Amino acid sequence: MTPQNQEGCYYEYKRDTDRGPGCWVNQNCVFPPHFHSSIELMYVTEGTLSVIVDGKHTQLHPGEFSISPSFAIHSYWTEGTSRSYVLTVPMESIPSYKSLLSKKTFARYFGEDHSHGELKRCMEALIRLFAEEEESSGDSVVRRNLMKGYLYVVISLILGETGVEAHAQSRDEFLAKNILVYLTEHYQEKLTLDMLAQHFGYSTYRFSRLFHNYFGRGITECINSMRCREAAVALDRKKVSVTEIAMASGFESTRTFYREFKRYYGMTPTQYAHREKTQQLPPPENFNQLHP
Repeated sequence: MTPQNQEGCYYEYKRDTDRGPGCWVNQNCVFPPHFHSSIELMYVTEGTLSVIVDGKHTQLHPGEFSISPSFAIHSYWTEGTSRSYVLTVPMESIPSYKSLLSKKTFARYFGEDHSHGELKRCMEALIRLFAEEEESSGDSVVRRNLMKGYLYVVISLILGETGVEAHAQSRDEFLAKNILVYLTEHYQEKLTLDMLAQHFGYSTYRFSRLFHNYFGRGITECINSMRCREAAVALDRKKVSVTEIAMASGFESTRTFYREFKRYYGMTPTQYAHREKTQQLPPPENFNQLHP
């Protein structure tokens, strides 16, 4: 089992419940380790973006990209500034490639655009089309077909750059993702090491070792990071008190909530709630361990 050294890795279930593809511009991208069933393409247009996909790390510069296969654990961090195009593609959106990519995976997760600007132009066209779709009150068959066509071109160009290879998911990798799915569904509840070990059929010692070896963090830290992310969303809504948010997020005390929230976001929940929305958040504690 290969250590990931990724704090707070979680299953991004909202991405999977949306089901449709998406394409947008991201400034100064910061996103902790996560995974979902969609393919995710990150194309850098300005600055430098640090990326990890399945434990492989690189820094992307303008004209370079990363591709994260379905259920691959990936994360992003900007030191300085960056501007990127992000594209998420559910397998159902590209049925002609679904069979191929269910048995094989991208041979490389990082690459450089050698399409003479075609890849970038396709992503810019997708960004415009998705923006038009959000602003439109009705569905457009023409727009939908244009989106589908651009999606196929983008995936074809990426496959041309990376190639494919057979992918056999290890037993440990399968277990790790099942654990994350379970934690995503139950992190607001009371969870203990003993309960989780029993649920997955391991001794407490063995389960703790497996979890720490794969994620580089303890179970409590992982669960608390999920709770902090839930709390951050609630703080942005500002409809209930901090104490209510702490309890609803799964924390048993406000003292623990304040401590963990500050460790994760670098500020207290109150400071977070009153920050400028354009303010760039600091990285989670020890995030630099992601960069060997």
